[in-house]
Amino acid sequence: MSVFIVTLIFAVPLLVAAYTDFDAMTIPNKVSLAMFAGFFLTLPLHWQGLPQLGEHLAVFGLFFLAGFALFAFGWIGGGDAKLMAAISVWFGWGDAPSFIIYTTLFGAALGLFLLLSRNVTPVRLRTSAIGMKLFQGDGDMPYGLALAAGALCVWPGSRLFTVLLA
Repeated sequence: MSVFIVTLIFAVPLLVAAYTDFDAMTIPNKVSLAMFAGFFLTLPLHWQGLPQLGEHLAVFGLFFLAGFALFAFGWIGGGDAKLMAAISVWFGWGDAPSFIIYTTLFGAALGLFLLLSRNVTPVRLRTSAIGMKLFQGDGDMPYGLALAAGALCVWPGSRLFTVLLA
C-alpha cells in the first residue's frame, strides 16, 4: 500500500506540471513545491537513514545549481529549473544519470517533433491557442513534459521504489 501512496504523491505533481507546461508554457511554483514537499511527507514510509537522506539532498543541491546555470544561460525556463531540482530530491546518485538520460531523450524527441511538425501541422491546430504557443512561438518548448516523462521512466527502477517494495 505504501508503494501506491508514495507513487501517487510522486506522480501527481509531475502530471500537473506536464499539463500546465503544455497548456500555458509555465510551471507554477506550487507544483514544484508539492513535488519537493512530497518527498519529505513520505519520508517515514521510505526512511533509509541519515546517510541516504544526505545523498538525496546532495543530488538535489547539484541539480539545483545545474538548473540555475541552465536558466542563467537561457537554455531552460525558471519553472523547468525548479521542477528539475524538486524531482531530483527523489533520486540518489545511482538514479540521477538515468534521469538525465531519459529527460534528455524525451526533450530531444519533443524538440524534433516541434521543429519538424511546424510546417506540416494543419492550420487549424497551428492557429489554436496551444498551437500558437507551440508551433509559432519564439522557439520555446514545454520542457516540463520531458522532465515528467524522464522521472516517470526512472521511478520504477529507482532505489527509493525498490525500498518501498521491500
